[in-house]
Amino acid sequence: MSTTPALPSQRDLIDGRWARPAEQLDQQLTNPDTGQPLQPQLQTAESEVDRAIVAADAVHRAGAWRELPVAERIAFLHRVAEILERRAGAIAACDSLNSGVVRSVTELFGHGLPDVLRAAGARLAAEPGDRALPAPSGPVRLLHVPWGPAAVIAPWNAPTFTVAKKAAFALAAGAPVIAKPSNWAPSGPALFAEAVAEAVAETGAPPAVFQLVHGGPETGQILARDPRVRALAFTGGRVAGAAIAVAAAGHAKALQLELGSNNPVIVRADADVDAAADALVAGFTKLNGQWCESPGDVFVPAKLHDILLDAILDRLRTIKLGSCLDRESTMGPQAHRAQRDRITATIARLTDRGAVATQVTALPDLPGWFHAPTVVHRVAPADTVDEVFGPVLTLHRAETDEAALELANSRNTGLAGYVFSTDIEAALALGARLECGEVKINGTSVLDLSPESTQGFWGGSGIGAHGDAELLRFFRGARIVGVEDPVRPL
Repeated sequence: MSTTPALPSQRDLIDGRWARPAEQLDQQLTNPDTGQPLQPQLQTAESEVDRAIVAADAVHRAGAWRELPVAERIAFLHRVAEILERRAGAIAACDSLNSGVVRSVTELFGHGLPDVLRAAGARLAAEPGDRALPAPSGPVRLLHVPWGPAAVIAPWNAPTFTVAKKAAFALAAGAPVIAKPSNWAPSGPALFAEAVAEAVAETGAPPAVFQLVHGGPETGQILARDPRVRALAFTGGRVAGAAIAVAAAGHAKALQLELGSNNPVIVRADADVDAAADALVAGFTKLNGQWCESPGDVFVPAKLHDILLDAILDRLRTIKLGSCLDRESTMGPQAHRAQRDRITATIARLTDRGAVATQVTALPDLPGWFHAPTVVHRVAPADTVDEVFGPVLTLHRAETDEAALELANSRNTGLAGYVFSTDIEAALALGARLECGEVKINGTSVLDLSPESTQGFWGGSGIGAHGDAELLRFFRGARIVGVEDPVRPL
C-alpha cells in the first residue's frame, strides 16, 4: 500500500487572511483504508462566518468584482487554472483520502480542474450578459447581473470538483463566493482555495472574491438563512437539502439543490446483455458507488433476469477492491465508518424482508471502511424506492417496456435514468418518457451527454438544474433597462 500523504491543515480564508477554525466537531477525519484517525474535523465560529459574509457583501456592493470587464474576469479564471495544473496530484491524493475513491479516478478529476475554470470563462465569453433588444421608443438593454454574494456547499464524494465548478461559474457571473466543503472532505478544497488566493495576490482582485469556511450543518444553516447571501448552490443529501431550503425560504434567495436519487434502469428485451452488464458494473461501482447518478433499480424481462445477474456477478469477480491510494485498485473503501455502516444496514433491512444479497468481490486484508459491491434480487420494487448511495444494485423483473416504465417512474427522485437496447430509436422514445433530468442510452458515464446539456432535478432530487449554461444563468438575474414611450395608453 502507498504511503499515506499528510493532509493540509484546515484553515479558513476570510477576506484574504488565513486562520485555523476555532471550533472542533465530534468526528475525526480517518484514513478510509485503515480507519486510523488523521485530523479532527473543525468548524468556523459563527462570528467568523458572519465576517466572511460582510466581506463578500462589501465586494458586491462596491462593484469591485462584478463591474470588472468580462475579459478581466476571464483572465483571472485562466490564471487560477494555470496554478491548479501544478496542484492536481496533491488535490487527487487529498480527495482519495477524504472520499475513499481510488487515486486513478481522483487524478482524472484533479487534472480536469483547470478545464473547469477555462470552461466557465468560455461560457462567460459566449454569454457576457449585456445585449440590446428591439423596442419602438428607444434603446433597451437586457442585462444579466449577479444576484449578489453566492454560497457553495459541497459534498464529500467529489469535493474539490464541486467547489471548483460552482465557484468558477459564480466568479464568472460576477459574484463573490463563500465556499463550505463537507466536514468529511475539507482537504482538496483547501488546496483549491490556495490556488485562488495566489491568483488574487498576483492580479489584485478583491481578497474577499473567494472565501473558505468550514463545518457541518450549522455552518451551512448560517449561510442559508443570511439575507446577504443571495444565491446558494448545494450538493448533498436530501435531508440536508430540505433543511437548507427551509432556512433560505424567508429571503427567497436563488437556490440550486442537487440532492440524491435512486436512478432507474430499463433493460429492454432486445438488449445486449454483456454490454449492459459492463455498463451497469462500471456505473454502480464508480466512485465506490458514492455518486448521486449511480444506476440503482434495474427493471429487466424475466427471460433475461438470471442471464444479466450472472453477467454482472462475473464482472464483479474481476474488481480489485483495495487501498484508495493504490493505482492498481479499481475500487476503494467507503469514505467513512458511518457511510459503510449505513449501507450494511440498508442491505440487512432488505434481506430481512426476503431479498437475496449477493457479493462476490474479494475484500482486501485491510481494516478500513470496505464494502463489497452487492447485487440485491428477489426483492419487491416497493422496498427499494429510496436511494442507497453506495455500491448496491437491485434487480427486478418487468415483462414489458410499459411495466418497466411504470415502475421506474414510481421512484420518488429523478436525477438520472438509463435504457439498454439495440434498437436506438425505441430506446430514445422510451427514455424520453422517464421522469429524470438526464437519460443515457447504453452507457453510465459521469460526463454530461453534451456540452450544451441541461439536466433538471426532478421530484425529490432537488431544485434547479445543472450544465454549464444553466450554472452561469443560476448565479445571475435578469434586469431590463430602457426608454419608455410616455404616451402608451396602458
